[in-house]
Amino acid sequence: MNQQLQSVLQLAGGLQREAHDGAIAEALAAALNLPRVRLDSVDVEARALKLVAPGLARKHTCLPLRIAQNKLVLAMSNPLDREAIDDVQFASSRDVERVVAGRGEILEGIEKHYSAGAADRAAGRTAAHSRASAAAGDSGLLDFDRLDPLSSDGAAPAVQICDVIVRDAIARQASDIHIEPGPRELLVRLRVDGVLHDHLQVPRWLHAAVVSRVKILARLDIAQQRLPQDGRVTIAHDGRALDLRVSTLPTHFGEKVVLRLLGSARTPALDALGLSDDETSTLDDALRQPQGMILVTGPTGAGKSTTLYSMLARRQSPEVNIVTIEDPIEYQVTGINQVQVDTKAGLTFASSLRAILRQDPDVILVGEIRDLETAEIAFQAALTGHLVLSTLHTNGSLAAIDRLRDLGLRPLLLATAVDLIVAQRLARRVCAGCREPYKPSPDALRRLRLEPDRFEFQRGRGCARCSQTGYAGRVGIFEMLRLTPRLKDLVTRNASAAEIRHATVQAGTRFLAADAIDKIGQGLTTVEEILRVIRIEADEPAGCDAHGAARPLVAVRAS
Repeated sequence: MNQQLQSVLQLAGGLQREAHDGAIAEALAAALNLPRVRLDSVDVEARALKLVAPGLARKHTCLPLRIAQNKLVLAMSNPLDREAIDDVQFASSRDVERVVAGRGEILEGIEKHYSAGAADRAAGRTAAHSRASAAAGDSGLLDFDRLDPLSSDGAAPAVQICDVIVRDAIARQASDIHIEPGPRELLVRLRVDGVLHDHLQVPRWLHAAVVSRVKILARLDIAQQRLPQDGRVTIAHDGRALDLRVSTLPTHFGEKVVLRLLGSARTPALDALGLSDDETSTLDDALRQPQGMILVTGPTGAGKSTTLYSMLARRQSPEVNIVTIEDPIEYQVTGINQVQVDTKAGLTFASSLRAILRQDPDVILVGEIRDLETAEIAFQAALTGHLVLSTLHTNGSLAAIDRLRDLGLRPLLLATAVDLIVAQRLARRVCAGCREPYKPSPDALRRLRLEPDRFEFQRGRGCARCSQTGYAGRVGIFEMLRLTPRLKDLVTRNASAAEIRHATVQAGTRFLAADAIDKIGQGLTTVEEILRVIRIEADEPAGCDAHGAARPLVAVRAS
């Protein structure tokens, strides 16, 4: 066992033992006339460990030491526990010879001898990482390494393991960290390019300490374990601040923690999102307008915020006053005034938007339109000399119109203010380092209505660069709906969804499925990946081809 792991486990044991722990062991041994052993100086036999399962040892806080004269020598913190003795004798088929040890020593010994491999993978990797630079105090950056160790069990390894997990997530450009308790271990998974991957298994005994560590950093109540909690922590990495949005959830095996990494990547240029030349031109035309509304729609994780920030970067200049209202602020951009919503303090989207309109803005970003009040203020702003950008959680561009109607927005206000609705998804890119031709399954081709010889289909074979997944990075799949005079007239007259859909097809709108097929043809992604992120329906057109004819493909929904 390497020296660093030894120091981690020693500190864990030290934290587990209270000052009176050893005294209790001494008193029990003297009163019962039993040997008092110090486990840090005792050799534990492997054949003894095999007789007692780790779960049983943890349940009764006992540790098998050796077999002597066909008896199992068992270290116990409570040698009077008859149930523990009976269970161990039944499991081992041997009589138990009791010795006394401190509770903290036994817990340390259990993890040392039963879970050394898992602990070594978690704690030993910390040597490969340099420490994050973080400033405490007025900067708002919490020091991930210098805070005092927790008083709870196993705090020192928890500090190091949390550091490893966050650093690995940043290095792999993960968007989310899932810390999930199980019956025997703590599983850590990372969401990379929209897909969860197993990353690390941590000994189960560290669960409480890891969760408490995260809670303290996020200023949550560590005593509250029965209700969900939300918080955030800011750390420094490579000279810039990163926000971790923290959410806890009580589950059967304990609290699950999810950390969302915000600001871990820089805003990409609009040209790097995967837009076609026509789509870029359409978006540029809308961004050059002095007033109006641009809406970006899609499910959670579809990249809406990234697209909005790319638009802001396109429009940003010294002559333009840009103000944003967000919950949370996902990218911190110099030269842009950003407002963080705080509902508990009364700072809502609607109240912030009213105040911003008195700040002489040119461009306003509203993180999300969630209610009628926010919608009405935002749309009024779009009619009074402001360019307004916002998002809606809908499945497509046409669904955005229905969603705004359901909120109660007046049809005339909707039709007059909106210039462009962009729907999008994110699909994983084929890894450039291991791409190769392949033939998709007949069923996958049938679902997308593609002929086997239409394209030279590409996939990633799997390599070190893409962590053997075959994918590296993501590309946007887009659908752009310009509200033409014909469409504005239909919306104003509160026409049916079917009428509006027919008019969009006649106007040449390319729906998500059509753009997705183009990305497949360019070798940017795979048929299987498109079917993962886009649900194909069989009753609606997906748009028009290059000659203006309606394709027999279909409108789409998020899967």
